[in-house]
Amino acid sequence: MSYEDDNKMMKIEDIVNDVVLIVVEKSKGLAAAGIDKDKFYAKVIGFDQFGLWVEHPNFEVIISEDSKGKPLPPGKVTREKFCASVQVQWQHISTLVHFPNRGGFDFPSPFDRQIGFSGQDD
Repeated sequence: MSYEDDNKMMKIEDIVNDVVLIVVEKSKGLAAAGIDKDKFYAKVIGFDQFGLWVEHPNFEVIISEDSKGKPLPPGKVTREKFCASVQVQWQHISTLVHFPNRGGFDFPSPFDRQIGFSGQDD
């Protein structure tokens, strides 16, 4: 499908459930969410007035306290990975690039190719 052929105007709704290239302005807050590059690929899972919601397939959580909030000794600290939803606020997004006809951007996930967020296994 070509947007020109269908005389269709691109809308933000068209990128939900697709993988897009997101170009961001650097921010310390983004690094805390695993975004340490100025551009990355991610699956868009939604949007709202505050920003774009993307899937982070390997969000790492470090368990460094016990159930009472006391620090664990270094040998007891663990890391767990979860699939998470991350909001990238509109103020941080410079550009979105959508690939409606690009092969390989359908799932199975392009995250299997080690693109996207930091914290993924190298």
